[in-house]
Amino acid sequence: MDITTRLYLLDLVRQAQQATAAHAAAVRAAARAAKAAAQARARVDELARQHPTAQDPEQTSESTDELDEALEDYADCLNRLQAAKRKVARTFLAARAANRTLGTTYAQHARGRTRAASRDEVAAGLLDELADVPLELMDAAHAILVQSSAGKDSLVQLHRIATRAEKAGCLHKVVVIHIDLGEESEWPGVRELAQRQAERYGLRFHVLRAEGGLLGLVEKRGMWPDAARRLCTATLKRDVANKLLRQLAAELGLDEQAVILNCMGIRAAESPARSKKQRLAIDMRTSANNRMVLTWHPIFEMKDREVWQEIATHGLEYHPVYDALIPRLSCVFCVLAPFDVLVRAARLCWVLGLPLPARYRDLEAKIGHRFKQSHSLAEVYAEAERLESEEGPLVWNRGDAIRQHLGDGVADDYLARLALAA
Repeated sequence: MDITTRLYLLDLVRQAQQATAAHAAAVRAAARAAKAAAQARARVDELARQHPTAQDPEQTSESTDELDEALEDYADCLNRLQAAKRKVARTFLAARAANRTLGTTYAQHARGRTRAASRDEVAAGLLDELADVPLELMDAAHAILVQSSAGKDSLVQLHRIATRAEKAGCLHKVVVIHIDLGEESEWPGVRELAQRQAERYGLRFHVLRAEGGLLGLVEKRGMWPDAARRLCTATLKRDVANKLLRQLAAELGLDEQAVILNCMGIRAAESPARSKKQRLAIDMRTSANNRMVLTWHPIFEMKDREVWQEIATHGLEYHPVYDALIPRLSCVFCVLAPFDVLVRAARLCWVLGLPLPARYRDLEAKIGHRFKQSHSLAEVYAEAERLESEEGPLVWNRGDAIRQHLGDGVADDYLARLALAA
């Protein structure tokens, strides 16, 4: 099966999944409409029982008006319910047709393959096959979007994408974007580093800004994000990036469906939740008839040590906060970071002259919402102060991150390579 056929089948999967989702949404909407109609009918019945008991003419008039309003409301609810039922029927037929088309078409191209038991198995098989041929996938794509935080994983992802794209002759398709969360969220120099990392390969680079930043979002909502409600990722990053994906598809101006690869430096080893993701997946939220957006995790199976080895081997420039043994280039104070990392981040801020520890601590007190259930920012601040008084300011050297993971010799070679490239 060639790559064009695989992509065509994946679009049929997308249509079937979206049609099924539309039917499920219609069923839920019909249930809500039925509940509203039942409540409106109960209100009419209650007012009808009360109406004959009114003796005063003025009271009778008021009761009649109220009953008339309730009857109108009930009639509106019935109309909405009927419309909802018609939509349920339409979406059921559309979902059935889309799934039948997928099944029939897949059967035509799946000769000699193990029979897939479900639509999800069809999708998983096709996506795995595409992930196994990255050069063909990149050649077939119309645009390749690389999301870069400038962190170590984004850096290695970018290196692999750029190297493969050049080999496939499609480096011109690659666009690097960095979502700037603002100076109250990110470490200094992150945006500039992301740009230098992209320019190393001659790639187009765009900065998108998240309006209000993390602290603005927290202050507006009166609560911090957490592992279950990662508003910082959903609102400040994903939603902003999705706008660019739609814009890219429109700018391509194709008569056919645009295939866009949305690349992210996510690895299975980072967390149990991330290990459940796929190397390649259909982005149902952003895909439509004019665009097929595939979320690609090019370094999904890499371990931490392998990431640092690639950085050292190719002399890739990483952010110096890693040398201060901050393990992730996320927000300065990330809700997913453990207590000791948050304490170290506060101490690093003081070395760099950043006022963020007090700013975050004061915001926590202002909104009255604890940063994490296990510990507050006030506790982080207090522990950082205690360590400062005992140990003095934080000290580190360039190359300490590589030294920690790969040893002194590799770190020395890396620093020598950077000096030659300067």
